[in-house]
Amino acid sequence: MKFGKLYQANKYFWFLYHSKDSAASIGAAAAPNAAVAASSTAFYSKHFNCNVSYVFPNSIFCCLEQDEKFIKILTINGEVGWIRAGKWELLDIEEVNQ
Repeated sequence: MKFGKLYQANKYFWFLYHSKDSAASIGAAAAPNAAVAASSTAFYSKHFNCNVSYVFPNSIFCCLEQDEKFIKILTINGEVGWIRAGKWELLDIEEVNQ
């Protein structure tokens, strides 16, 4: 991914973690639908005592930083957080040409 470029996820709801450590310790990357994403984020937030939200499919975000399997993003709603981005995850994310 390129810093400062705009991207979007196509199919999955991507878990957005407040820190890279949270993303690494929880391990989940994405959910297939809104119901699973909502219940999972509620569970992870409570169980790990941290704030976990998610990024909807087709919503645009900006890459701020990348570190191995993690990307710090800024969402269109002004949220800043980390998503997991290993090989299979990056297959769902594409650069938006605007």
